[in-house]
This record gives sequence, structure tokens and C-alpha cells, in this order.
Amino acid sequence: MSKKRNKTRVLITGGAGFMGFHLATRLAKQGYSVDLIDNLSRGVLDNSLRNLLKSKKIKLYKLDLKKKIKIKIFSYKFIFHCAAILGVRNVINNPYKVINNNVSLLSNVLEYAQKQKNLKRFLFFSTSEVYGGSLKKGLLKFPTSENNLLCLDELNNPRSTYMLSKIYGEAMCHFSSIPFTILRPHNIFGERMGMSHVIPELTKKAKNHKKVFSVNNGNHKRAFCYIDDAINMILKIMNTQKTVGKTYNIGDPRFEIKIIKLAKKILKILNKNKKINFIEEKNYSPQKRLPDMKRLLKDISFKFNSSFNYNLDKTVKWYEKN
Repeated sequence: MSKKRNKTRVLITGGAGFMGFHLATRLAKQGYSVDLIDNLSRGVLDNSLRNLLKSKKIKLYKLDLKKKIKIKIFSYKFIFHCAAILGVRNVINNPYKVINNNVSLLSNVLEYAQKQKNLKRFLFFSTSEVYGGSLKKGLLKFPTSENNLLCLDELNNPRSTYMLSKIYGEAMCHFSSIPFTILRPHNIFGERMGMSHVIPELTKKAKNHKKVFSVNNGNHKRAFCYIDDAINMILKIMNTQKTVGKTYNIGDPRFEIKIIKLAKKILKILNKNKKINFIEEKNYSPQKRLPDMKRLLKDISFKFNSSFNYNLDKTVKWYEKN
């Protein structure tokens, strides 16, 4: 395949982060010219990203998206908006910053998208957190479909600010007058996802020298989706015309597991024998997440065939080395 940047240009905001990095890697392999925007406040310029940037198909712009985008390129066919302020502790400690900045980021990126001459799709990364208010009020069905009623949480709950910023962002996309698709990722995991996620956090705890392994909210359940499967779904959405203007869960309902069982699997992978200590944290963590994927599987050609145990083993061992 030619190393020259081809005519199909893609922009990824938050391109140094978990989803952005894996998207860029796959798109470059498929021959797209990919530009990344990131201020590197959360995304990391590590060896993986440095190696990716060696490709002539990839370019990184270090920019603050709270300001207007001044890149004079108006030929992007696809824009992925992954950039956001997230992370449970960050959200709880900086609630005003989260809701204010996330809306500002999206507003500036949408304004830039509206200037593109031949934009085929704007893909907005929302979140499974949008269902949090419905869960709290007992109105969430499982598995959860995209048309489940969305309810607001109490507005003085700091954790709800991230959810509110994403619900507001979804509404902005609907009224933006550009071709868009909204994505609601559910517990995507894999190599290079940062440390503020349950699998790397448990891996770090399992590796330390303490004899007691602390597990927060061990009875909570999550359905985990491996990053390669998520990227496959997203690229099929990107290239399928019938997905324009729609909202999709991104996840894998096959792999629902209790956090305590997940912790035991990680201990086994690392060959650690530790006593497990339960801690019930009052951080408003939802007790269950399980996406309904019927809408997506109806609109795109996709089959789940990966192994959770294999992908978990690969991810944990990556973190052990890195």
C-alpha cells in the first residue's frame, strides 16, 4: 500500500487517547489520511503514539479545543469527536469544568465540521452514562436499547455532569444540520486505555506487594467489549449510509461479569494469591451495564466471535509490561 496521504481525509479529536489512537491506527492501515487533535492533557505521547506518528498518513495537531479550530483544512470526509473530560475522580472533583468544557469542545468541533465542503459523517462519542438517571429511578431495562427513556439525575450530583454534557451534546448533533451518528460505548477495554478504568486499576492492585486485594463495588456487573470489536463496529457504521442520523450502543452483551469475578480472573492471569477485601464505594457507580445491540446488528454486517478470556489475558499482560 502506498505511504502517500490519500484523498480521503479523516479528523479525530482526542486522537492521543484510547479510542482515538486505535481508530487512527486502523484507519491508517486502511489507507486513510488521518489528522489527530489533542492537547495531551490526558492522552499520552508514549512510544505507541510516537511509532504511529512515524507514518506519513498520520499527523498530530497539539491544540486546545476550547478555542476555535484554526486548521485551514476543509476537505475532511469523516470527523470523529472523541475528545472530552472524563474519568470518575476527575468528574467528581471538577464538575463545573467537566460540563462547561465538554459542551465548549463539541461546539467548536461542530462549527468546524459545518465548514467542511464534502463531509460524509460526524461521529460523536457519547457514553453509556446517559442511561444513569434512568437506572437510578428504576426506569432502565436490561439489556438496554438506545430508545430507553433518558432521565436526568439530581442536578447537584457532581458525577451527573459528565452524563449531562453528553446528553446535551447528542441534542447538539441532532440540530447541527450535518450528517451525524451518535455512539454510546459500553465498557470498551484493551491495551493502552489509561489507568482510570476498572481492568487496569485491578491489574495495578493485583501487582502490588500487599497481601489484601481491595475490590470496589464487587457485586456490580459490567458487559465488556474488546477494543478491536468496538473499532470494527464503528468503521462499519462509518461506511454504512443507513446509519446516518441514528444512535447506537457500542458494546458486547455476551461478556457480562461481576467485578469480583473479574478481579479473580486478573489474579489468576498474574498468578497472584491474595485475600479479597470488599469495599462499597459511594461514588454513584451504576450497578449494571448491559447494552442491547439489536439496532446495530440490524443495520450493519457484524458478528461477535472474539473471546473475552483471551482478550482480557492479552490486556492484563500488556499492562503488566507497561
